[in-house]
Amino acid sequence: MILSEIRSMRWTDFFLHTLLDPRALYRMISRNEPRCFLLSFTVPAAVAVIDIITLSLLGRETSFFYYKVTYGWILVFLAVSLKIIIAAALMDTASQFFGFKGNMRELIILVNFSLFPDAFILPLVYIFKIFRFAPIFFFILFNMGLSVWSALIAVQGISEMHGAGIGKSVMIYLFPVLLVGTILSLIVILLVICGVGYLTG
Repeated sequence: MILSEIRSMRWTDFFLHTLLDPRALYRMISRNEPRCFLLSFTVPAAVAVIDIITLSLLGRETSFFYYKVTYGWILVFLAVSLKIIIAAALMDTASQFFGFKGNMRELIILVNFSLFPDAFILPLVYIFKIFRFAPIFFFILFNMGLSVWSALIAVQGISEMHGAGIGKSVMIYLFPVLLVGTILSLIVILLVICGVGYLTG
């Protein structure tokens, strides 16, 4: 069954819709949710190894590269997957707060596929690496641009999922960032207060 699915090439539609029509992507996810769950994790897996290779190109080549693309890739993939699951859980919480029906599994799939544009960082940066024209600058620039593209894919998918406006969809998408940012800010403030108290006490 798995081989027949691969040969049918229907799975490529997920990647095509990710880039061209995120709303159609979600509709495909909702129709094929159980089958595309594992497929969606190929995206963070590919992005993890591409990021490692890209960063290695920008640095000096050493024998440690082989560890990075093996053990390092596994570590990065697991870390990214955990981050996606936590982010999807928080988005699901925010969705229910706004009165929408929660569906964490579909959110995980959607967030996974939304990372697909990040896979283009390697060819984009490699061009500037070949010509030795500020590759680090363009790495940062392209990373920012691709991150925005990924966010737009996720926001449109969330909007289609809940039939919500773009504003609420943006809030749902940003909720994990806002929550983590708030917690980290409080931790920093408390550490500063404790540090000042220790030094002046």
